[in-house]
Amino acid sequence: MIFSGINNTLKFAIYIVVFSLIWLVGEKLIGYQNTIVDWLPFTSLLWLILIGVFYIVFLRSTRRQTTKVVYNTNVKLLLTLSIYWLLAFGLVKWAYFLFVNPDYFNDLIIRGQEWLTLTATSEENFENAARMMDNFLQLPVYLGLTTAVPLIFCLIYAFLFPAFVKNK
Repeated sequence: MIFSGINNTLKFAIYIVVFSLIWLVGEKLIGYQNTIVDWLPFTSLLWLILIGVFYIVFLRSTRRQTTKVVYNTNVKLLLTLSIYWLLAFGLVKWAYFLFVNPDYFNDLIIRGQEWLTLTATSEENFENAARMMDNFLQLPVYLGLTTAVPLIFCLIYAFLFPAFVKNK
């Protein structure tokens, strides 16, 4: 197996980060990060669900290595896994949006303004919404938000999944 000498938690964090990077590039190639950005929330939710599959496989591999499964230990392992991959993926996303897809935020703003042109009830409404988009679609703010949402899912996974792991 790849990374056989590395700690199991770190190994799965690397797996998740690589999978997530492939997912990001796939979204860009398909067009979810520019022309059909309307579908991006749905693909992001699917990505988070698939991350849950990694958590389940991680728990199964951990269960094979230990004789007795303890809920608290599994929660700590999953929280550690979450911290590892969220920090690493934050750095990967920073580099990705800075170097690989630097037009991402401009594309989102243009698409948002097109949508606002059709739906805004007044000029003031349009200006307020455009200003909010400009404030939100900055790399540090966007990275913070797109790390906070997966963190919530990771916490749910970390406390829920170990409850279903049984001893051998």
